[in-house]
Amino acid sequence: MKSRAIFLALLSTVLFITFTGVLKYTDYNTQLIKPGGSMLTASVTANYASDNRETATIITTLSATSSTEASDILSGNFELLGVSTSTSFGQALDIANQVSGIVKIRPAFLLAILQEELTLEKLDMCYLTNIKTGEGIRVIDNQPRKNTLKPNRDLVPFLTITKELGKDPLKTQVTCPMSFGWGGAMGPADFIPSTWMLYKKKLEKITGKPADPWDMHDAFLAAGLFLADAGAASKKHEGEWRAAMIYFSGSPNSKYHFYADGALKIADKIQQDIDLIQKSSR
Repeated sequence: MKSRAIFLALLSTVLFITFTGVLKYTDYNTQLIKPGGSMLTASVTANYASDNRETATIITTLSATSSTEASDILSGNFELLGVSTSTSFGQALDIANQVSGIVKIRPAFLLAILQEELTLEKLDMCYLTNIKTGEGIRVIDNQPRKNTLKPNRDLVPFLTITKELGKDPLKTQVTCPMSFGWGGAMGPADFIPSTWMLYKKKLEKITGKPADPWDMHDAFLAAGLFLADAGAASKKHEGEWRAAMIYFSGSPNSKYHFYADGALKIADKIQQDIDLIQKSSR
């Protein structure tokens, strides 16, 4: 009876931790309660077969809790830069999985890059005001931003892209310049116009339609193609870190390590959520 009490207390503790959100339904918990998952479970199953009904109730409750948490993650909002419609994490993950099947990068890493771009740019968006100089104004306060689009690099491509898509170039949001460099990046993937043009034909060959940087499907795919080219297809820390550096600054040797470091931390968190979702569906 003492051993039985210890076992039930152990399960109750795991259940309490799961309910209170201190721990997610991790590999450790799975090994603890699934038959055959560990020597502990095998021993308990052999010695306390008569308690199957009681312990099964606890196990079922734990599984239901995991499923509920996974459902909450999937239905949660996944905000994207420049996308006004609501997007759930489940929808974003579906697109990321599709892109992963094409370019062979981790969905979690792709989603992390998109979240990093959102964090940096969400409150710093601009409208172009001068199609000759590339000057613009910031959306939130109408303050002028001189370096919104680089005239000799991005202005003509931007005008070409917006014309092909039937968008007004003076009413289409792009990123404002940061404290250094130029702005003008477009859509969820935050591509500057000149870089978008490098991937435009490849995108259109895959999708069979005009490439649109403000379309989330096209943006995910463009980011995936770029990141794969930059080293993320290795699916290793070094390759993904290098790809993130190039994505942000054009070089793996720039001083902006904060971007790559941050992206990989976000990817770790997203991967944990993906793992939980996959486990709950088994």
